[in-house]
Amino acid sequence: MQSSKEVLELLTKAKDMRLNIAIFLVSTSILFASKNEFIALEPVSETVLRGLTFITLVRLVYGFVGLIYSHFQNRQEEKLKLVKAELDAKNAESDNLKNREKIRSIFETLDIFQLYIIQELKRQNHVQVKKSAPLFTLKNFKIIYTPAVGERYESASLTPIAKDILENELWRRFDELKLNALIRFFEGLQPEESRHFLEFMNKESIGTKRYNRTSSGSQYYDNERVFSHYSNSIIFTQPQRNYIYIIDPKAKEAIGFVFKDTAEAENG
Repeated sequence: MQSSKEVLELLTKAKDMRLNIAIFLVSTSILFASKNEFIALEPVSETVLRGLTFITLVRLVYGFVGLIYSHFQNRQEEKLKLVKAELDAKNAESDNLKNREKIRSIFETLDIFQLYIIQELKRQNHVQVKKSAPLFTLKNFKIIYTPAVGERYESASLTPIAKDILENELWRRFDELKLNALIRFFEGLQPEESRHFLEFMNKESIGTKRYNRTSSGSQYYDNERVFSHYSNSIIFTQPQRNYIYIIDPKAKEAIGFVFKDTAEAENG
């Protein structure tokens, strides 16, 4: 009897569904055989089997209910995952659109040095740019990235989103961006510098170095200091040789727009 009790306690702790099915089938088979007098069971053994059959039946019903519950719970979790995935996709798309619009609007505010870097990147995929504020600003704006970094220069390239914006919209308007940036620049230029640019209203190029024929050496005009400071900008066409600065057509247009009244006043 003690042995039967231990077996019953052990089996009642069994949680494996297949084991419980096996126990239930074996127990009911033995009880069926005993009822039809195929085998003889002691009263204690029969009681143990009946108790075991009841316990395993309860466990099977409990397991079946749990299976149904798990099925619906899994379906609910799958629905929640799908809803979350759709929401995440919409949020990602919204963030991408906001980021794209932010970068697109930044292009409208770039200065003459930053647009010069962008202009160079239209000609080639990578350009060597000296470490400077315009370079770092464009990197912070996520417009360019630098896959290779040297001690004084960095290899710059357009980010995918900036390249897409330029190719699908802004390259067509790049002259407009240049003109607006140049107008902003010349409007904020100090008189001691702007007077040198006024010469371009009647000229396409200006030399800033004078070679002395009668004596050795050469001499630089005052405008060399000003022009050299803006040499790597959209003001001048590239390349520059022999200290001759050729004005960019859009820069000439901006000079005419900003300094028209000044030039007319000087000419009487």
